[in-house]
Amino acid sequence: MKSNHSITASSLLALLSMMLFVSAPATAEVACEPGPVVLQVLGSGGPRGMGRASAGYLVRIDGVGRVMVDAGGGTFARFHEAGASVADLEVLALSHFHADHSSEVPALLWLKPTDMLVSGPSGSDSYPSASEYAADMFGPEGVYRAVTDGKGLNAVTVDVSQTEPTEVFANESPRVNAIGVPHGPVPALGYRVDIGDVSIAFSSDQNGSDPDFAEFASGVDVLVVHVAVPESMSGFANTLHAKPSVWGQMATDADVGLLVLSHLSNVAPRNADGELAGFDEKLANLRSTYKGPLRIAEDLMCIPLGS
Repeated sequence: MKSNHSITASSLLALLSMMLFVSAPATAEVACEPGPVVLQVLGSGGPRGMGRASAGYLVRIDGVGRVMVDAGGGTFARFHEAGASVADLEVLALSHFHADHSSEVPALLWLKPTDMLVSGPSGSDSYPSASEYAADMFGPEGVYRAVTDGKGLNAVTVDVSQTEPTEVFANESPRVNAIGVPHGPVPALGYRVDIGDVSIAFSSDQNGSDPDFAEFASGVDVLVVHVAVPESMSGFANTLHAKPSVWGQMATDADVGLLVLSHLSNVAPRNADGELAGFDEKLANLRSTYKGPLRIAEDLMCIPLGS
């Protein structure tokens, strides 16, 4: 005899949600001070961690997290430590489909039904497009179809071969544009978020060889770059990541207000003297081409913007 005790995906989600509500321990929040626009770093590390979450950034508008750029390993925990809510997000902008930039998306969306937009790059033989990613992960036959009840995601695919920026999202507050960036054989995007007269650009992982990105980021209040390799790096890594001096020149050419160094994959947490282990040489090389304001990213760092 067949059992009548079948359970739908929706009822399973409701049950798990109640269980989590009852049993989950309280987590201290590390929210930013209120402000018109605040950039909060969720993950400042690379794929190896070193005490940091991988790449992830939250743009807060009037205290509310509206735009998230990347969702690498560890950003799920940081997102909630930041006191943010998935229900408030209007855009989840994924730069590319390496795990240290996108692996936390299922965890982020789990038990949080949302119709937010997810953007990402076009695909290749080795990498999915954003639309393929959304279908394969969250569609009716997707690995994580239970997350969305099989309804999938509202995905926007940006053609990385286009030389002009593509508008991903726009309303009366944030405007999000994307442009393809050179990350070796990996289709990848850089992003720019404009909120009124405040602007933030995110380099993603790239080798810095395309001057179109400096033009794309021209005059932004903040440019976040991923300083993953040392100046002495050679070989295949050079096709993937820009050297510190290249980042510095890019920031100088773009005339940015503040440069934020992130994706610090081979940098240990600060020591007892507040210094970053093994970072002095990278910083010196970057400073050879950039003399402006600079900050080194830390998880949950808040950077207020606007007035």
